[in-house]
Amino acid sequence: MIGRSRVLVIPLGEIPRAELASAVARHFPDVDLDWFDRNELRRRPLAGLANLLRRRFDAAVLVAADVHQPRLRLTSLVLGLPRATARWRIDLRGNREAFGLGRHLAHNGLPIARHLVACGLAVLFAEPLLRAVDRLVKPRALYPRARPSRVLYLRSQLWLGLEGGGSVAHTAGVIGGLEHAGVDVHAVSSDRLPGVAAQTTIVPPETWFDGPRRELEDLAYNVAFFAAAFRIARRCMPQAIYQRHTAFNCSGAVLSRLLRVPLVLEFNSSEPWTGHYWGGLRRIRTAALVERINLRAADRVVVVSNALRDQLVAAGIGPGKIVVNPNGVDPAQFRPDVDGAAVRRRLGIDGSIVVGFSGTFGMWHGIPTLAEVLAPVAQARLAVHWLLIGGGPLRRLVDAAVEQQGLADRVSTPGLVPHAEMPTYLAACDILVSPHGRQADGGEFFGSPTKLFEYMAAGRPIVASAVGQIAETLVDEHSALLVPPEDAPALSTAIMRLVDDACLRLRLAQAARRAAEDHHTWRQNAERVLAALEGF
Repeated sequence: MIGRSRVLVIPLGEIPRAELASAVARHFPDVDLDWFDRNELRRRPLAGLANLLRRRFDAAVLVAADVHQPRLRLTSLVLGLPRATARWRIDLRGNREAFGLGRHLAHNGLPIARHLVACGLAVLFAEPLLRAVDRLVKPRALYPRARPSRVLYLRSQLWLGLEGGGSVAHTAGVIGGLEHAGVDVHAVSSDRLPGVAAQTTIVPPETWFDGPRRELEDLAYNVAFFAAAFRIARRCMPQAIYQRHTAFNCSGAVLSRLLRVPLVLEFNSSEPWTGHYWGGLRRIRTAALVERINLRAADRVVVVSNALRDQLVAAGIGPGKIVVNPNGVDPAQFRPDVDGAAVRRRLGIDGSIVVGFSGTFGMWHGIPTLAEVLAPVAQARLAVHWLLIGGGPLRRLVDAAVEQQGLADRVSTPGLVPHAEMPTYLAACDILVSPHGRQADGGEFFGSPTKLFEYMAAGRPIVASAVGQIAETLVDEHSALLVPPEDAPALSTAIMRLVDDACLRLRLAQAARRAAEDHHTWRQNAERVLAALEGF
């Protein structure tokens, strides 16, 4: 382009504006950028559309993470709204392609119509069909069975593209633990499963929307997911089905009844509860119905903590079918002798005492308290450097604290790290923190943080909140230093105590490693599940 042309930028997804501008500048240098406000169009559709049509642009540019993602079939239609001489789609990978509305509809009209019909059918028929399933799927008494040697693992979550985080580690750990226990596992999944060697059938979902409409896609996905799982089950003839519970999928409940095999439901939290207190869920009534179906259909419900077991018992689930099975770790992957020197050199933190945290920066990770202690610890101990691994919704609190306190040279934030690389990142740390807070409803913390067991196996001293299972797993002054939840001064004091005392760091680290090896491996996790299935 020649001169100062006007370009309308239409962002897709939650991409930082600076990153968007950089992507546009690669293809359109020396232009004036206008920004399409999707929120205004949602709030005031007529006024927003009129404002858009009043202006003329030299080009309209839709910017996505990847121009080849299926959702662009529908989303790209927004390029037909502005008055522009040229229309383009570009992505963060450097790809660019011209867009023509007529050509796009000719190639994608049928897939667009098919997907919109599927979402419309989900609106009309999902709840009536789920109520019918609820009436048909009843608790049952199975005849006695031997320990299963073939298991079908179902993971239907629409969290796509994840390479790290607790859910990735947990899925790989459970499947790996079952295989180490001699079980033949076949997985059916919505996406690739990092770290999983078992044979896996991927059933790609159609995910074109965000927010409430994504929930319709999740409901519609039951059909494709169940059909694929049924085909695989007919071929591998599983002796048990293991499903990771999600808000809108009940494939395991129906499949277990058709095949007459036990259903193990991995229940990490109540989706209506998290939707109510943490947000992000609109169809709470539908999610509650799916949860009821799955819990009633399950022959064994695996929970990660006593607190979660107590919640289910209070909700009417028979205690005899609940298995408390904390998360675990592979002690051969996370070891004290893993070399973190390369990570330290890459980040420029050689010679520092590195205080580390890993997590998805969610509501349950104690991020406000973590953000509060960054500056006091860094200012009181000049040798300290923070290494905060991960990303997520509350990462903004940490970023704001770093900027406001001028800590850019004292805090490294490499983002979400693939789980295969986590051992080297933890090895780069001298101290690890797990500052979980209280539950949003004031109840007992019901989680079982995967990172806690990875910290332990890594052989690093830990400072953690004395809540729920964390306080049951770690022993204060023996395998960790425990502090009250949401107590920033206590957390700061404990961290600085470890900074000052190398002997204490070594003693706590060695005790934590022994506890991980003795009690918290994924193999032990799998054995508890298999033992609960014997005798059916």
